[in-house]
Amino acid sequence: MTKKQVKILIPLFLPSAFSYSIPDGMQVSVGDFVEVPLGSRRVKAVVWGESKDESPRIKDIFRRIDIPPMQEPLRKLIDWTASYNLAPAGTVLKMSMSIAKALEPEKPVTAYKLAGIGDVKITSARQKVIDALSCEQILTIAKIQEKSGATKAVIKSLIDKGGLKKIEVEKTYHPPALAATHVDLSPYQAEAAENLIGKVKSEKYSATLLDGVTGSGKTEVYFEAVEQAFAEDGAQVLIMLPEIILTNQLVARFKKRFGFEPVVWHSNITAKQRENNYRQIQNGTARLVIGARSALFLPYKNLKLIVVDEEHDASYKQEEGVIYQARDMAVVRAHLEKIPIILASATPSIETVENVKSGKYDELKLPSRHGGAVMPDIKIVDMRKESVNKRTWLSPSLRSALASNINRSKQSILFLNRRGYAPLTLCQSCGHRFCCPDCSAWLVEHRNPSRLTCHHCGYRHGIPKTCPKCEKEDSLVSCGPGVERIAEEVSKNFPDAKISLMTSDNIANADEAATAVDQITNGEVDVIIGTQILAKGHHFPNLTLVGIIDADLGLAGGDLRAAERCYQLLHQVSGRAGREKEKGTVIIQSYMPENSVIQALASGDRDAFIDMEAHSRKLSNMPPYSRLAGIIISGPVEANVIKTAKDIARTAPANQDVRLLGPVPAPIYLLRGNYRYRILLRSPRNINIQKWVKSLLSAVKIPSNVRVKVDIDPYSFG
Repeated sequence: MTKKQVKILIPLFLPSAFSYSIPDGMQVSVGDFVEVPLGSRRVKAVVWGESKDESPRIKDIFRRIDIPPMQEPLRKLIDWTASYNLAPAGTVLKMSMSIAKALEPEKPVTAYKLAGIGDVKITSARQKVIDALSCEQILTIAKIQEKSGATKAVIKSLIDKGGLKKIEVEKTYHPPALAATHVDLSPYQAEAAENLIGKVKSEKYSATLLDGVTGSGKTEVYFEAVEQAFAEDGAQVLIMLPEIILTNQLVARFKKRFGFEPVVWHSNITAKQRENNYRQIQNGTARLVIGARSALFLPYKNLKLIVVDEEHDASYKQEEGVIYQARDMAVVRAHLEKIPIILASATPSIETVENVKSGKYDELKLPSRHGGAVMPDIKIVDMRKESVNKRTWLSPSLRSALASNINRSKQSILFLNRRGYAPLTLCQSCGHRFCCPDCSAWLVEHRNPSRLTCHHCGYRHGIPKTCPKCEKEDSLVSCGPGVERIAEEVSKNFPDAKISLMTSDNIANADEAATAVDQITNGEVDVIIGTQILAKGHHFPNLTLVGIIDADLGLAGGDLRAAERCYQLLHQVSGRAGREKEKGTVIIQSYMPENSVIQALASGDRDAFIDMEAHSRKLSNMPPYSRLAGIIISGPVEANVIKTAKDIARTAPANQDVRLLGPVPAPIYLLRGNYRYRILLRSPRNINIQKWVKSLLSAVKIPSNVRVKVDIDPYSFG
């Protein structure tokens, strides 16, 4: 008799599930975690469904793993993500099974209880241990120390003399105690909060854009919805953030509001924290999770609400491994879980605005700042008319405003979205430019420590004293400013000013970001100089001036979303100014003040800019009014890459609805030693572009040393 068989999905680069037999006496259900043979090894996997394969040669499942099964909504999300983004289902599953130790039953914990004291000499320190373990308590050594104040040596002496008995107990997790505090809301906030509370109570899917100006109190509004979700025993909430450096600030706000610390999930937590957090999410004791993109694929037991904060942020788009837009996949998960999702932003993406207009999403507006604060004054400085000395980057207008702010003991931000000291170093004798040997990119000069660095692949080289091409000494010059150069100029002009530099080079994780934010909040800093990590979510009460050094930086190039992203970034960083009682000022330096982005910032008419940008996209038939798919062909042998790209393009069938653009060399043609070509496909929204791409690629034989990557709804065109 043929054994019953099931489909097993394995978390590897595999396109679909495989059939395995269920051994006699074993009970498995869909969603169970199992261990199965794969070649010569054993791998953990998930039962994905029934199998109709009746072959007698199919291998048996080794064992069922005794942990909670993967629930149906998460399995459907994995399938949906794989199908939509043309990714192997196994690689998507891997994102949900990233913690190997948490995929086994948890090991018992060593604990101790009182045994017969007998002839054990009772000292005052030992008596404290005995008192801590009275009433037949069973405690770990760490808990005994915590309750008694005794040292490990005292506890160990009692163990050695038989006064304490060792036992093995299961580790227990306890849900946190909720102690929510009341917060006074403005009428706009209260109205929006009431709407969101109603959506949580309805216990069905909805998507809502919470659109509020910077400083309007969006967080406090969605916290009201979070509190309503917590009214159900065991309910879980996910809040997604685009950058891990924002985590600590939101954790502190949440703890103050609800009385307990949420579980965090991002790449900087330790392996042990990841294991513990994964288990708490899986068993339902983690009530609230604050996390980055990957938190979306965790095995929540009872998810009731998702919040995507700063929904417009491009960081939600994952560009490596499985390529997906986490904001959009979060909407899919909310739909599959039949729960509400809140998308919060001061500068919503055009895609989200279009979904509001079409009725797919609801919208709630917070049109004014909270607590009497008002939006800052915006001043545009036309750098073509300013008298700026050579190799200085602050205009007289900005320098004067900065001096005034420092004299008044107010804080200022100087923003430039360019890391390092200078973006290019060249020889003024022969013109040699320092480029990365593995990427078609200039090496960025850094001064602390002194080095030339490629920001694409991480290649580093010391700054030589002579030109490597013409060998002339002292001929190298730094071209253009990075934030380190701005800091140097501020130090020269204001030697007594306390400066904080905030970039990804010196702030690598949430803890370092928290330290820097605390120093600013405590008034230990006069001038904050940094890149885009300054733009998101920070609230500095004493900050009244924002200076944008080069507002034109993000406007160059043919990127579809260049204008939108530039506007969002500059609007967000401008919103750091004047968030308390004193009105703020924003000074924007530009060589193109007539540009639509600069004009929109100056006028403060965000909606007019969005309408204009959307109209431009509609005229050019670009997203969100059409569909795009990118095909990136790369490899170490240039000729093979070019031939493969041409073969793919040549194979494309004639279709008047689907337009193929390319192949062309990618803007970053050489990246980490691989040559790169791009093909772009554009189609109407009613065409299944995924099916079209699969058909196209299946008709071409791809050489083993060429990699073809598909990017559905591309955000980056580099």
